[in-house]
Amino acid sequence: MSDSLIHEESATSKRRQSHPEWDPDWVHGYFSCLLRCQKPGCDLVRMVGDSGLYLKRSEDGYIDFFTPKFFMPHLPLIESYDLCPLPVQERVDAAAKIIWTDPSSAANRLRSAVEALMDDQGIPRKGVRDGRSYDVSLHNRIASFKAAKPDHAIAADLMLAVKWIGNVGSHDHRLQISDVLDGVEILDHTLEQIYDSTKDEIKRKAADIAARKGIPASRFSGSIPF
Repeated sequence: MSDSLIHEESATSKRRQSHPEWDPDWVHGYFSCLLRCQKPGCDLVRMVGDSGLYLKRSEDGYIDFFTPKFFMPHLPLIESYDLCPLPVQERVDAAAKIIWTDPSSAANRLRSAVEALMDDQGIPRKGVRDGRSYDVSLHNRIASFKAAKPDHAIAADLMLAVKWIGNVGSHDHRLQISDVLDGVEILDHTLEQIYDSTKDEIKRKAADIAARKGIPASRFSGSIPF
């Protein structure tokens, strides 16, 4: 909604204009606006962020740029949201709320979503060694999941990638938003593979039709070999 845009240079930025070495690159401000989803029934989204000037050299001039920092309500990150368990949803939501302002922390919350996914799949967080309980690493939990459910071996490999991104987010702040969005995309595909039963249902229907050689089920009297 272009008519809702509020854009203002910060007081600090205005004071710097008196500096003898001032350059338009020093300009900094803030903006807010409303976003309207094209889907009916969605809430209006408030977007807030930073603004500045960017030199577009091809036209030899400066243009405004806007960097979003917060969305309220937060933007959904994954398409498979409704497929996955509530604890996974909650951790993905937690990542969605901060991804634009703190990508590294968001990556760590995606890693936590994988932990919750392992919980839902029955992979224990605790083990016993020499009679003592110990915490099982996420890496080993994923390995156990892969061994227990070979049909989801690809999903297990995808989860390892999300885990590694989360590990980096836990120890430093090198991650960019694009890095975390890669993790989001991988996690989304992982959840789809594990929880979306549509493909299995299509395979079952295809096998059913093939067994009947296309004859409608109401007229088929033979036995289906599965």
